[in-house]
Amino acid sequence: MRRVAAAAAVAVLLAGCGGTVPERDAPPEFGMAAVLLGTRLLLPGGESQNGLAEIDLESKEQGPDAEIYRLPLRAAEANLFRIEPGLYRLAPTRSAFGSTLDRFAARIEDRVYRLPFPRELMRPTYEARPRKVAVLGVLEVRVLPALPGQPPQVRVRLDDAPATRRELVQQMIRSMMDPRHSANAREGAIAWSHALQEALVSVLAEEEHRPLYQSAP
Repeated sequence: MRRVAAAAAVAVLLAGCGGTVPERDAPPEFGMAAVLLGTRLLLPGGESQNGLAEIDLESKEQGPDAEIYRLPLRAAEANLFRIEPGLYRLAPTRSAFGSTLDRFAARIEDRVYRLPFPRELMRPTYEARPRKVAVLGVLEVRVLPALPGQPPQVRVRLDDAPATRRELVQQMIRSMMDPRHSANAREGAIAWSHALQEALVSVLAEEEHRPLYQSAP
């Protein structure tokens, strides 16, 4: 019995080291925050609706109180995750023992693509405030046509343009009324409706104040 309890304790510990998968579409209880991140999986023939990418969201704070979330991102969906408030950045996923894997992987149409984790994804900092939604953008995974005798190259970027983030919020709002989603998912999304409306207003303000041209370097 003790061996079973010890094994269970180790499993829980390892799960925490590798990152916790946050609740999706969960209501904003206990002053929690949320992040909204979309997924765009592109093959040479067009966008795929069948696939999954994973990335970590880690708090800037280090030490035992640091938050490490593993975000499973479904293809072509607006993914709303409930998290603890704080400052965060995107990061590579971790092993079960907590070490950084320093790679990115995505499964598209039953094929897995791997590449070194793009450093530029780790640069921005995102503030998740209580009962607010931080709109990060759309994680784009693009598979380029393969050269003869060579494996296909993969490019990963975060599309965080105001227009993209606006469409992402609108997509999440539309999903509230989508009868194909479960009742629990719709109820959770509706609970964030006020925060989503605030996020939409903020993004629209960014679009209005965006300069019409850029000065020469």
